[in-house]
Parts: sequence; structure tokens; C-alpha cells
Amino acid sequence: MIMKNASYLALICLILVVSCSSQKKLETAAPFTLGEVYAQKWIVEDTSKDSGYDVIIPIMSLDENIAVLQNLYHKDKMVHLAMELREDGMIAIAAYSKEDMLQKDLLVTESSQNNDAKDNSKMEPFPFELKDTEAVLSYLQKDKIKYLKLSGIRQNPVVVYSSKKARK
Repeated sequence: MIMKNASYLALICLILVVSCSSQKKLETAAPFTLGEVYAQKWIVEDTSKDSGYDVIIPIMSLDENIAVLQNLYHKDKMVHLAMELREDGMIAIAAYSKEDMLQKDLLVTESSQNNDAKDNSKMEPFPFELKDTEAVLSYLQKDKIKYLKLSGIRQNPVVVYSSKKARK
């Protein structure tokens, strides 16, 4: 009886450890300061008819010896952040292309149409449940990846460019 109870206890502990380790823990404070985060859809009107969606993160203070910004999880997609120095300061940009958004829509459509377990086991599920105005920023601190939730992302009006060159 004692051995049976010990086996159950060990199994429960193993399940708890495995399920907790796969979830990403969100930090409540970060070693850097950010400004107001906003999103911006854009369109190129020339023959390419290119379009996309950028999330802009103003960086008020960041010591790269302490933390390095890495990725942004937003709208069911993870995108690498690009750092850029502009005249009003340093920003991090998560650039979602038209293909990213189409791929997301395709995955949502496929998963709603195919409720059977056909090869969807190979796709890693999106690790966060987020609203449209939320994102999660990943950063590296002391060789450990940490996650910070960003809320209240403002949606700016669409910007229309005459050509790809004008967008640059």
C-alpha cells in the first residue's frame, strides 16, 4: 500500500514538473524602460502591392550588458526584433510581413477545418494567450530568456507609401 501511494505521488510530481516547465513565466518588472508601444499597418501602392504590420517599441533606457531584447510574440506569431536608432531615440521593431499574416490566417483556417490529429503535432503551439492589444517581449538576461507582457498596444492609422523605396 505504501509503495502504491509512493508511486502515485511520484507520478503526480513528475506531471507537475513537466507541465510547469513548458509554460513560459512572465516577469512583472524588467531591467529596462520602454515607452508607449504602438502598431502600424502599412501599404505600398506601386506595382508590388506590398503590405505589412509593424509593432514599434520605444526604448527609454536599456543597458545591453544587463539585458538584450530578442523577440516579440504578438497575434499568434513570434518575430525577431530589429533595433534602430531614429532621431527621437532607440526603438525595437517587430516587422510582420504580408506572408506572416497570411500564414497565420491559413493556420487558423486549417486548424478550424481539420479537427483530427493529422500532423498538427509537429507544429509547436503559440506559447501565450494574448488579446490584439497585447504582446510578450522576450529578452536575454544573465544567459536566461525572460518574458515581459506588454499591454495597451495602440493601433495607429495605416500608412500608405508610393513605392518600396519611399518605405525605406
